[in-house]
Amino acid sequence: MSSLILKNINFSNNEESENKFKAPDNFDGFSAKSIAYVLRWQLARRRAGSAKVKSMSEISGTTAKPYKQKGTGNARQGSKRSVQFVGGRTCHGPTPRSFDFTMPKKISKKALSDIIKLKISENKIFLYSDVKEGSKTSEINAVIKKRNFKNPLIIFDSSDNNIVKTSRNMKNLKLLNINGINVYDIVNSDDLLIDSKIFESKILGALL
Repeated sequence: MSSLILKNINFSNNEESENKFKAPDNFDGFSAKSIAYVLRWQLARRRAGSAKVKSMSEISGTTAKPYKQKGTGNARQGSKRSVQFVGGRTCHGPTPRSFDFTMPKKISKKALSDIIKLKISENKIFLYSDVKEGSKTSEINAVIKKRNFKNPLIIFDSSDNNIVKTSRNMKNLKLLNINGINVYDIVNSDDLLIDSKIFESKILGALL
């Protein structure tokens, strides 16, 4: 693929144009395996790992034997806090732990590149422009309704506060700073709207 053609949406007048970019050398082909691996890593890091059961020393109760060692006909027992008694400790139960594991930066970057390639191949990435100070929420809402966007994700430049003020209270719309771009949020969004000012430099240049 020698070039990429993406639709550019103007929020102020709800019109479309086309932006043409030179495709990176490594654009063709993507790996679903890298996406799945990084997605599993992100979900693992979200897990609290706080489940815990009480050990023998944390169970309240007497430390005396429940009955004498011999002569009762019962099996010998050392404590009422043992696992076989009601109210005793839990055997092999969960304890606090971290589910995090090491993720090489190269794989993380490759997964981001692959998910962007996938979205482009599915025509799910659009560019936007002209979000000026004082722009109205209704303008962005009109764009989303006209094109039937589902779970749209707006990726904006860290220095652009206009798009944040205009669309932060819209339902089923997520805003994501380009500095926090990640596989999980992109996978969970059907359509991506990316600021046209940062697409070439921070998406094509840095990820692809």
